[in-house]
Amino acid sequence: MRDKDYSVYDRRTMAETDDFLSGRLRIGTAMQEMDLLSDVLSASRLGASQISFAHLLTPWGIAVEPMRNAAIHLVQAGECWLRLEGRAEPIHIGQGDMLLVAGGVAHQISNPPDAEVLPMQMALAHSRAGDRDASGEGETTLLCAKLSVRERVPNPLVPLLPPLVLLTRAQVEADASLRLIGELLRIEADGLNIGRDIVAPRLLDSALVFLLRAWLESQPVQVAGWFAALRDPAVARALRLIHAAPARPWSVESLASSIGQSRATFARRFAKVMGEPPLTYVARWRMNMAARALAETSDTVDQIAHRVGYESTPSFSQAFQRIAGRSPGEYRKFQGADRAHVNTTHRS
Repeated sequence: MRDKDYSVYDRRTMAETDDFLSGRLRIGTAMQEMDLLSDVLSASRLGASQISFAHLLTPWGIAVEPMRNAAIHLVQAGECWLRLEGRAEPIHIGQGDMLLVAGGVAHQISNPPDAEVLPMQMALAHSRAGDRDASGEGETTLLCAKLSVRERVPNPLVPLLPPLVLLTRAQVEADASLRLIGELLRIEADGLNIGRDIVAPRLLDSALVFLLRAWLESQPVQVAGWFAALRDPAVARALRLIHAAPARPWSVESLASSIGQSRATFARRFAKVMGEPPLTYVARWRMNMAARALAETSDTVDQIAHRVGYESTPSFSQAFQRIAGRSPGEYRKFQGADRAHVNTTHRS
């Protein structure tokens, strides 16, 4: 009897241990996903981003033209409908919902869904000039933010971002970071606070990370699209190796061997998930790191070339020209002029 009791206890303990280890593995996987996400997002920096806050009386409509920059919208009161380019049916957006629309995606926000739309700046200016209903009836309070990314070498993962990331009010309220960042964005958008031009891009940097993190945590493990790259075990391991040592002389064979796959299987899987061959990604990631160093440090082109894995500076310069469209020297001058223009615009 004691043996039987012990065996039952042992099986239960083993099951609990398996559950615990499985939980540890899930947590570890999530942390690794976020490390890659942080790594990729840190390769981009927000420039002169804009935050607008409006009280809109029904009927109203805002048209956002396709642009390179993404947009975040937060409905703080009321409701509206979102229409995405290429999608027939409008999407209802309720109070407290937060959404991210990827760059290059034209969209319209309105109430009612068939309302006439105006360009964003015109619609927001019209809302500030109009009379508000003291009761708030028929009114939508909307926060809109444009994430203006300073030009660099195209980020390898950004094109794989889904056209729409939508978090419901329940999801936002369940995430303390999102709740707080939403309130901070509202405060900055609702007034002309000192240092706003510095604060806004940093808030939006954080908002983007918090929003994507909350969305990622809500997705099933088998999610397709952008995060398939982070959740595919082989591809994610390869990405971590590349990011950890971009200067290493990677080949398809060495990457495949490092993750325990055959060359053909790894190359086929990586290209299917990422949309490009492994060595193309390696080259683009190296140039992204080089572009960041050119823009943010005073290191010489020779030093940067060696840091990202090139023994020959002319070879590095040719690769950079091919991917970035400018020579390293021209790129550095362009970035300096761009920063000077942004600073002058902010002061004026």
